[in-house]
Amino acid sequence: MVKRGSLVLFLAFALGTRLLAQDLPENELQVNLNSYFDSFNVQIVYPSVSFTKRLTDSSSVNLRYLVDVISAASMKSLFKVDGVTSATDKEDGGGDNTPDEVRHELGAGITQLFAGGTLSANVLYSREHDYRSLTLAAMYSYPFAKKNTILQVGAVRSWDKVFPQIREWVKPKDVYTLSLNLMQILSKRMLAQAMFSYNFSKGYLGDPYQVVQIIEGNTFTNHETVHPGQRVRTALGLRMNYKIYKDSALHLGVRYYWDDWDVRSFTGTFSFRQHVSEFAIVSLGLRTYVQGRAFFFKPRYDTPEPYMTVDSKLDKAFSNELQFVLNLNGGPHSRLPFLANEHMQFNLRLNFYHRRTATPNWHSRSKDLYAYILSMGVRYHF
Repeated sequence: MVKRGSLVLFLAFALGTRLLAQDLPENELQVNLNSYFDSFNVQIVYPSVSFTKRLTDSSSVNLRYLVDVISAASMKSLFKVDGVTSATDKEDGGGDNTPDEVRHELGAGITQLFAGGTLSANVLYSREHDYRSLTLAAMYSYPFAKKNTILQVGAVRSWDKVFPQIREWVKPKDVYTLSLNLMQILSKRMLAQAMFSYNFSKGYLGDPYQVVQIIEGNTFTNHETVHPGQRVRTALGLRMNYKIYKDSALHLGVRYYWDDWDVRSFTGTFSFRQHVSEFAIVSLGLRTYVQGRAFFFKPRYDTPEPYMTVDSKLDKAFSNELQFVLNLNGGPHSRLPFLANEHMQFNLRLNFYHRRTATPNWHSRSKDLYAYILSMGVRYHF
């Protein structure tokens, strides 16, 4: 089962940043191949294709398709839980040469110039063997003061169902997200943006493949994780883009997050973007993150409790991420055959991620997670 919280928040953010220029998206076909590998033996490959077409001078549509192919050691585990938990003793996970998850995602959206601003609406549907999700999202962006100030208001609503093969139940998850962004041009060199988001989730908010193990003497019992039935998340962020020289820029950002599970976090981002030439852009970035522990997280549970979790993302933690981005614009100058067309663009992104939690991961028994994220793709403008 793929976590959906980050997907909803990303969609809300993407809708807010895509239309900052107060213009319709360009006609384009984009194909990406993305991959993720970490030290907890999780491998994900997710190719995607997106098509955008202007219908009129004031409207455009977008269609996209993505497939996740996921393998995870934790999903191959066999565990039997006692009758108290109402869980089953089914085996889970694919075989040695088959993926544990294949998720298909379809999306469609429309962008319309409306009442002096830009209105976008999107629908997203994804399905896998143990999870399905339907998401509707909308964003309205309006410029003030000769487009020096832009106000954006967005909303995202998701209807999810969780039905893991190792359990006998089907549970819902509902997610509501509201966002408010304000972008301001401060000078010819500086642009700033303030962002606020509110997220309310209710229903099943845990991971059915995680197991809480309670040891009593020489015996132990396995139990399902139990999380609160709802969660309120709030975040406030600031970003700044500053043009250093003619061909380079500095990007800075901070974000503070808090929720009613007592998780608090702070994120700082820094990146430097350089136009190496008219046809090549290089960017280097660093993201650092630190968070506190959820009120019900414990390194060990001696007896069953109303709330129990082994999710390391709810423990005290810090992380750092390095990013390298390369953008190459096509044209007769290119030595790469597939970039000979001036309408083509090649994009490469490589991330190295490290996270350390206060207690070991429930399955790998390691406090440190190392991950590599590789994304490459081409865009064709027409």
